[in-house]
Amino acid sequence: MTQQAVNNDVAFLPGNPPENAGWPGGEYSQTVADGMQIDYNVRVPMRDGKNLLVDLYRPAETTTDLPVIVAWAPYGKHGALSFAGWPGHDVGLDQLSKYAAFETPDPLFWTRNGYAVIMADARGAWGSEGDVTMCGPEEADACCDLIEWAGEQDWSNGKVGMAGVSWYAVIQWAVAARRPAHLAAINPWEGWTDLYKEVLTHGGIPETQFGAALGPLIANTHGRVEDIPTNSMNHPFYDEYWQSKAPDLSAIELPTYVVASWSDHGLHTRGTLEGFRRIASKQSGWKCTAARSGRTSTTRTAWPAKGNSLTTSSRVKRIP
Repeated sequence: MTQQAVNNDVAFLPGNPPENAGWPGGEYSQTVADGMQIDYNVRVPMRDGKNLLVDLYRPAETTTDLPVIVAWAPYGKHGALSFAGWPGHDVGLDQLSKYAAFETPDPLFWTRNGYAVIMADARGAWGSEGDVTMCGPEEADACCDLIEWAGEQDWSNGKVGMAGVSWYAVIQWAVAARRPAHLAAINPWEGWTDLYKEVLTHGGIPETQFGAALGPLIANTHGRVEDIPTNSMNHPFYDEYWQSKAPDLSAIELPTYVVASWSDHGLHTRGTLEGFRRIASKQSGWKCTAARSGRTSTTRTAWPAKGNSLTTSSRVKRIP
């Protein structure tokens, strides 16, 4: 089956107009606040002529030679998902700025340490054009287009990294396996590497709740949204449709810092550890936490003997 045949066999649902979900709109604007120059709703072209919408955060006093961190997901760069909506979190909200969306790097922290930060609405999501797909080749290609765009801007030093949790992590595996020229490092924090094996049929048992629960969170689009529950029924076995969502981890050779947690068993745990085990990077490290997204009552950090150059130092280091 060709990739075109796979695409033609995918079920989609109509999207929920973003205006109905509190979307603030896609008009470009620029401001200076909290030591940052912020460009909202920058249009970034994709290879098919459609445009992504991204928010760009830069240190106000530094205009050139900036390394870049990209965060990509369909949840809303404007903060449609917030930390406050998740009870039981251990990280105090006073430790985060108002610019930090759920599961993303905090732009205020990173700009203060000399980085530019790009918060992107995934292809099709909110104001970005196209259809929302779930970590497949179309989405990975679009994110590669953003990586290359970021590396070629006059304010960039040409080195682009990625960071984030969950979907923000899953996309990193797919992009890194494609080896875009300007991608310098990734930090996948709790992200599956094979949707079919690690989530939807974990242990050989079909999972019927995750896709249905996730659907409304990714459905805010002017286009269509991939219908995972229907596609799971239409593709019960590991065919080319699912294979297209599982990146070639052995192709990942860049520096990688992987973070896993035991609490995500059945969702991210196996895939995150498999990702670390199977990547070909000689500069990699991993950390495993006892619970999800910040609880570190029990942690384990491993530094492999295969030439790792990362450090356990808590200091922030620019990508050289």
